[in-house]
Parts: sequence; C-alpha cells; structure tokens
Amino acid sequence: MKYFNNKNNIHKKIISINLKLLIIVTSLFVYKYVYHFKINQEMSFKLFAIILFSLWILKILHNEEYYFEKTNLNLPIFIFILLMTISLLRSQSFMVSLNDYIIFLFYFFIYFLIINNINDKIEFDSIINLFFITTTIIAIYALLQYYGFDPFLNDSSNISIITSTIGQKNWVSNYISMIFPVVFSYFLLVETKKNKIIYFVLLAILYTTIMICQSRGIWISISLTVILAIYIIIKFKFYEIFKRNKKWLLLLLITFLVINIIYSTDNPLNKSAITVSQRALSTFDKQGPSINTRLLIWKTTFEMIKEKPLLGSGIGTFKMTYLNYQAEFLKTNPNYIKYFANAKEAHNEFLQLGAELGLIGLGIFVSIIFIFYYMALSFLKKEKNMEKKMILFGLFLGITCFLIHSLFTFPFHVLALGSTFFIILGLTIVHLKDYNLSMSQKENKITKFKPKNLRLKIIFSILIIILMIFIIDSLVIKPYMAEIYYFKGIKYSNIKDYDTSLYNLDYAAQLNPYNGRILHALGAAYCNLNIFNKAEEFLQKAKKYINDVNTFYDLGLLYSKEGLYKRAEEEFKHAIYLDPKCYKAYYELGKLYFLQENYDDAIEQCKNLLEIEPNFNNKYIILYDLGILYQKKKMPDKALEYFLQALQLAPEGSPIIEEIEEEIYNIYENKLEN
Repeated sequence: MKYFNNKNNIHKKIISINLKLLIIVTSLFVYKYVYHFKINQEMSFKLFAIILFSLWILKILHNEEYYFEKTNLNLPIFIFILLMTISLLRSQSFMVSLNDYIIFLFYFFIYFLIINNINDKIEFDSIINLFFITTTIIAIYALLQYYGFDPFLNDSSNISIITSTIGQKNWVSNYISMIFPVVFSYFLLVETKKNKIIYFVLLAILYTTIMICQSRGIWISISLTVILAIYIIIKFKFYEIFKRNKKWLLLLLITFLVINIIYSTDNPLNKSAITVSQRALSTFDKQGPSINTRLLIWKTTFEMIKEKPLLGSGIGTFKMTYLNYQAEFLKTNPNYIKYFANAKEAHNEFLQLGAELGLIGLGIFVSIIFIFYYMALSFLKKEKNMEKKMILFGLFLGITCFLIHSLFTFPFHVLALGSTFFIILGLTIVHLKDYNLSMSQKENKITKFKPKNLRLKIIFSILIIILMIFIIDSLVIKPYMAEIYYFKGIKYSNIKDYDTSLYNLDYAAQLNPYNGRILHALGAAYCNLNIFNKAEEFLQKAKKYINDVNTFYDLGLLYSKEGLYKRAEEEFKHAIYLDPKCYKAYYELGKLYFLQENYDDAIEQCKNLLEIEPNFNNKYIILYDLGILYQKKKMPDKALEYFLQALQLAPEGSPIIEEIEEEIYNIYENKLEN
C-alpha cells in the first residue's frame, strides 16, 4: 500500500504541476512578434492539455487502476461530446471544424481531469491561489498600459492600449470578473489582519482594472451577478459572516466609491477619452455602432438557426457561413449595411452554439448549466459549514458572471477565458463533492486491472509518449511555427520585400496547409510577384478554410491582370455581395468595365462607391474618373460637372490637378470651336 501511495503521489504531483503550468502559460504567455493573443493562448493550452491527457493515461497504466468520479454532469457532457463528434463528421468544412472540436474536447477533458485528480483541500487551495496570482499580474499589467508604461509590447503598433497578457480590454475584464468573486469570498473568510489587507488591496486593484477597461458587457454581467449574490445572501442566511466583516466591507465600499469617482470625472488619474459614466450611458445609445453591429450579428445568427434548427451547420463553421447569411439579410434590411461585420464569432456563445450544433446542442449545453446550478443551490441549502458555503459563493458567482457575459461576447473562443471557466467549473464540482473524501471511501469506486506482463506495460508507455510527441508536433508546434513565419511574411510584405515575404509565407503554408489566412497571404504574395498560376492556386485553396471578402477581391485583381475579365467580374461582384461596403471592389469593378469600354456600368460602380462611402479619402479621384467616363460617352457638360468637383477636392500640389485642368480646358475649347 505504501508503494502504491508513492506511485500515486508522484503521478498526482506531475499532473498538478502541468495543470498549474497550463493556467499560468495560457493566461500570461505573450510572444510579441505574433500579433495575435488567441494564437499564443491556443498554442499554450493545447500543449499542456495534450501533456496532461498523456500523463493521465500513463498514471492509469502504471497504477494498474482507474477511477472516474460520478457526477450529475457526466451524462449531459458525454452526450454533448457525442453531438460534437457527429457535427464534426457531417461538417462540410472538416478541417475548420476540427480545430474547434479539439479545443472544446480539451475543455471537457480538463474539467474531468480536475474532478478526478483534485481530492484534497491543500491542492484545491493551491490552484485557487495560483488564479489569484495570475489575475494580479494581469490586472497590474493592464494598469501599467493604461498609464502609458509597457516595456514589452510598446513597439507593437497594432496592439491596442490595454491588452495586458490576455489580448484586449474586454477579455481582461472578463478574466478578472471570474476571479473577483472568489477573491471576495476569501477576503471575508480570512481572520488575520495581514491577510485581510492583502485581499483588500487585491480587490481594489481588480476593481480599478475593471473600471479602466470600460467593458459595458462586463458591467451588465456584474450588475446582474450582484443581484443574484444578494438573493443568495438573503435566501441562505449569510448575514453572520457579513456582520463579522462590516468594518472591512464599509472600508471596501468607500474604496470602490473613490475609484468610481476617479474614473467618472475629469482628473489627472483618468486617462480615458471618455469617463466611466459616459461609457455606461452609451449603452443606451440606439444609434451606437457597437450595439447595432451586435444586433446585426444576432439577427443574422437567428437566420442561420432557422435554416438548420436541429443539428446546425457544424461545430466551428460559424466563421465560414456567417458572411453568406449576412449578405442575404442585408438584401432585405439595407438599413443595416452601415453596421456590416466580418464576424468570426456570434458575440453570443449560446446563439453560436445554436447555429453550429443546432437547438439540440444548445439544449444539451443549457441542461449542463441547469444541472450545475441545481447542484450548487442544493449544496448551499444543505451545507452547514459557513466556510464551505462561502467558497462556493465566490466560485458560483464567478461562473455566473462568465455565463452572463457570454450573452454579449465569445469567451469560449478565447482560450485564456474558456480554459479558466472549465477549470473553475471543475474546482466547483470538486468542492461540491467534498475534496476531503477519504481513500477508503474511494476504494469502492476504483476499478483495478493487471497487465499481462511488465514488458507490455513498458511498450504501451513508450507508445503513449511517442504518440504524445507526434500529436504535439502536429497540433501545436507546426501550426504555431506557421504563425510565426506568417507574421514574418506579412512584415516583409508591408515593406514591399516580396521575395522574402514569399519565402516565409511558403514555409508557413508547408507547416500548416489548412490555415486559410496563411494560404490567402501566400496567394497574394505570388500575385505581387506576378506568378499568377501559383497565386490562383493558393487563393482558391484559401476559400476552403476561410470565408473572407479579401480573398475574392484579390482573385478579382489577379484575373483582371491576366485579362480574364469575366472571371474577375464574378470575384469582384461576390466580394461586393459579401460586403456591400467594399468600396475597393466597386472601384476595381468600375476599372474593369472601363477597360471593356462598358462606360455605363463603370459609371454605375463609381456612383455606388460614392453612395456607400461619401467621405471616401480619395473622392476627387472617383470624381475625376466619372468626368473621364462621361467624356468617353461624349457628354461634356456632365463631364465638366465632375471635373470641377474633383478640382475643388484635390489636395494642393497633387499632380492630378494639372490633368483635371487640362480636361476642363479641352471641354471649354471644344465648346468655343463648336
């Protein structure tokens, strides 16, 4: 038994270390030359999830037994995984679906890993404390950025002012809002003054960070969560612990009020362009682009659900189908054109589940949430120990805030947020099941098996390690290295070093031939070098893995250069179909018609451009082109009208002024001659 315990403890410690590395690295790792936080998070999460899965299998193999904790959530989760698998197999974009399938599969695996391996309070508290540390780092980094100090990411021009290590301010506040209620619970529970002060300062830092992030969705989520918190306090009689902490709570309330005043008024500490109160009031602005863009996305997503209500279009396919549905919606609702969105996510996780997995998938997921809430509320009703109830109170509210915020954004598709949610969910279930469960109680649930011989066990272990290395190479290393070379390729393309750009993008495509962004960029690189056959090959391939207006636009440019006007016209028209605001497609389509001497259609495209983009930066060029087109149609009066408008708008010193003046002179001269 002692030997068994030693083996079990070693495996348990190794799993625990890697789980903690997953938490730390996924939320804190940033590689500033890959300007995409979600990519860094995906790499980190997949890496440690694969390692953890392999370690779990090795633990079962070496201990010659396995144990699987039974909970009320197991059955609906397994049904949901089965439905995801069916969705993957029937998806018309298999490789696109596969990535999201793997991520959600790993989410559930991490959840099961926790409920089957965390069985003591010390380990439970160590993970909770680790979240406190990572959240503190994330919050302090955000505050430093807010006040203009960022020694690491300050040379990344396309990084917004507040990213911290998560990626953007909405995600930062989402992460913090999950942990904030847990910190608050421990703040109420600790007895020593020193610990009270530590938690007090941490709460103040976290609250300040939430304020400076100015995420309206989080404020709504927190407000609704506070209402639920008040209900729980009253319903389950938490009065005693709040009375015991009334002085500290009063001090905390005053601190929060001071923070509110600082960021709601004009003062040196408030660096935001608008105050917190102004940002909050903008929530009710019916003309606000953020709100109306979300309404457009949600209404389009409803159309997706209506067409495939039962099983949806397939997991992970929202990004592939959204633009097509939006295009049809905009045909009948042109007033929404100005809010066009190239959405990769539905900005509502429940709607996206409905679109991808159908109402059946959405119903199963909602049942998982419902069962969890039933378990938590039942625990609060039956449990007498105030410490256990208070810890659950914090975990429960963190999960609730996350789920409410999922109505306004897409946290499951941000790996630092999604993984944190499932880890906290697992920890909550561990807490509900009582992590002090003794080994004697567990022994009745353990299934033991005996391998036929030691050699076979060694062979299996080696195979598992080899398979783990292969999967890490395929799912983690190669895709991430592909992203590094992709961003290098884009950097060289921006400085017009197309040969070096092509080299990097070509290698990126070899490493990951299923990444639509990389294939698109590679096609564009070949186009820049006038290698048209290769450009067409990769741009057409990109369509299988990405649905992007620019892919069709670039193909239109390519076919136009090759003189394939009919095919170019089709691509430009499809780009406009997907994005009625794609002014550059209107312009190129007009040029295409001009080359074919189809002046009426060319004029129509120029006018369409001016209609959708009246404040077009180079409006004078379009007006000049219209003048030329009317000249070709032998309508000098109309041409003169546009030339005069172009002359008025042309910037001083522009060479086009001379050309416009010459055209105007020729018109007047012809009139005098006639």
